[in-house]
Amino acid sequence: MIVSLVSMTFLLFIAPFTVSAMEYQHELKTKKMVFAWRIEGEQIHVKVSAGTTGWVGIGFRPEKAMQGANIIIGAVRDGKFKVEDHYGDKKRAHQSDVKLGGKNDVLNPAGSETDGVTTISFTLPLALDEKWDKPINVSGPMKIMLAYGSGRDSFKTRHPYRTVLKVNLATGESKKIK
Repeated sequence: MIVSLVSMTFLLFIAPFTVSAMEYQHELKTKKMVFAWRIEGEQIHVKVSAGTTGWVGIGFRPEKAMQGANIIIGAVRDGKFKVEDHYGDKKRAHQSDVKLGGKNDVLNPAGSETDGVTTISFTLPLALDEKWDKPINVSGPMKIMLAYGSGRDSFKTRHPYRTVLKVNLATGESKKIK
């Protein structure tokens, strides 16, 4: 009885943080990627998938190309996942917030790779407030970038696919920009 109670408690706390367990309020499908999210209190829960065995990423509020974006990028290799918080420090480059002197704000990271599809999920606070992060706006449209790398899990490889959208995270409405 105690063992099953402990097991149930463990599942209740761990299950919401696996890639497939979260129920998302909105899902946006582009030509090559899927972005799903749920706003819950002062956090956003995100899932990003693409038909690749390389990395997948999402950028919030880019200014010029990648510059100024809060980028979350992840990959899965040999069943192990890595999800990092990056900043678009140049028009066509990004670095880890940690390497820039900041912190990794990603909560509850998870990842999987099945049948050539890489999926990452994570949670972010909406009120990010360090030099390399911007608050995530849920009250109106905001620019979001989606991209993935092909075949290699290195975050330095170039993306064969990217798109930029204007998304209202509260309503799910979206419009392709690029």
